[in-house]
Amino acid sequence: MFLSIEADKTAKLINMHKQDPSSSSSSAAEQVAANDDLLIEILTRLPLTSLPKFKSVSKHWLSLITSPYFARIRNLNPNIISGLLLHSSTHKLVPDLDFIPLETIENPTLFPSLSAIRIINSCKGLICCKNEQKYHILNPTTKQFTSLPEPCAALGNLSLAFDPSRSPHYKVVHVWCTNYDSFSESYTDQSYFQIEIYSSETGSWKASGEPFVADMFMYVHGGVYWNGAINWFCNWGDSLYFNVDEERLGVLPMIGGPERNDVDERDNWRLVECRGHLHLVQVYGLMTRFNVYEMEKDYSGWSVKYRVDLDLIGIAFPRMMKRLPTDPSHYAYAVLTLVREEKEEDSFLVIHVPGKVIGYNLVDKSFKKICDVDNEGVTEDSLIYFWCDAFQYIESLSCVR
Repeated sequence: MFLSIEADKTAKLINMHKQDPSSSSSSAAEQVAANDDLLIEILTRLPLTSLPKFKSVSKHWLSLITSPYFARIRNLNPNIISGLLLHSSTHKLVPDLDFIPLETIENPTLFPSLSAIRIINSCKGLICCKNEQKYHILNPTTKQFTSLPEPCAALGNLSLAFDPSRSPHYKVVHVWCTNYDSFSESYTDQSYFQIEIYSSETGSWKASGEPFVADMFMYVHGGVYWNGAINWFCNWGDSLYFNVDEERLGVLPMIGGPERNDVDERDNWRLVECRGHLHLVQVYGLMTRFNVYEMEKDYSGWSVKYRVDLDLIGIAFPRMMKRLPTDPSHYAYAVLTLVREEKEEDSFLVIHVPGKVIGYNLVDKSFKKICDVDNEGVTEDSLIYFWCDAFQYIESLSCVR
């Protein structure tokens, strides 16, 4: 709030100086206007939605705000999750796109020219999406997008690899099955995969390594970018990671010790990255009490980070405790994402129960309603969002071209 007030005062001082150069405020305005470091320090701390009005203050301010240096400084901490973009219906060929704010920001509008998009992956403010048969990378904050050249195979799995604190360039990792039978639309018993990488720096795809054997799950679901690698948690067999810069495959360790049985039903668990941490979270309502695990930076193993107990939410929202009409083995809730805040005690899960989205504090186990959900078109105790429908939205000035 303080910085927002200071920025407004700075803009007013400069405008006053333009109108009355002899005013007592002119010297102060000149000092502020001449201090680029101070201006950048103020402007980089403002919400991105407030920047357009400051571009009109002067040509100099416009050049500062639109410079690559400003974007790089503003993107040094790409960890604040402002909201979730969600596909609102699994019954449509192209689902509607909803937005749930987790901060006080406006609903980001996408692009009329990219109507009917399906989001595939999100990473640090950029989104990989598809409409018709074309893949795109877009920045919903700046409204910029670029279309990717066609990869080697039409069918495949794309994962976005991007960290603006390390590089302004991004990569897209495409995994495709080399022994897919297009005639029978089926796969052979043993699946071989090939990796190719798109680089925004070169604007082209290139093959990486030789085909390898892996679980079909990594083909169906996208990977999660963390620690310089795309990470896949597979339903069975080895889970894998792919170091993007070194173009090297590795095996993701499984949960060991007494907690091993927790993740026996792997299809209920997913990887979630936040603030440089990789988590393993139960995202479908198999149990109301479960652990959240965190991976060590050196891939040496998992440890219990949080212990979750949703029983009190079930008391407050009894519809959650009913079994899903579509799957009686599961409670009526779905974890949409995990948010690690700067203060550990503020970290929370975003959970969808029938008719509502809830924030569950991972430290003190308190909870609060984030928003109501319109259940129109579904039965009363059904869910309209699941983990696979939710994508982190992070405000960013990163360029997609």
